[in-house]
Amino acid sequence: MSYYWLSLPSMIEEIPRLRHFLGVVARIEGYRDAFILDLELTVHEAFVNAVRHGNHGNAAFPVTITLEAGDIDGERFLEVRVQDCGEGFHPERAIAVICSSRNATAFGGRGLLFVDRFVESYRIEQASGGCVVVLRYIPY
Repeated sequence: MSYYWLSLPSMIEEIPRLRHFLGVVARIEGYRDAFILDLELTVHEAFVNAVRHGNHGNAAFPVTITLEAGDIDGERFLEVRVQDCGEGFHPERAIAVICSSRNATAFGGRGLLFVDRFVESYRIEQASGGCVVVLRYIPY
């Protein structure tokens, strides 16, 4: 198993550092370019949601990203955890609101749809002092 960790201030301007970190880890792990693009897109969206909705743009609150890469019974996996200092949310309700006809043309709010489309599975956990979005991938 391999473990990687990054903590960033809650600032959208930190996205280039996040993407660089993900690219380095993905190359260390030997992932293909197509998978790296999916990984960067979905973790980017989870980070933006953590900054905007979890930490409400307060740069004093961190967003922590951890990655665990490994192999179980010959099948590779990658688990990414994005933790903020917020109270959490219910993904089913959030997706329903995003998909409602009155919000279909609104700017933003589609990050969770990207996550739903490109990850193997995801869940929301409550942690002491925050909310964790857990993204699970089968890398290729």
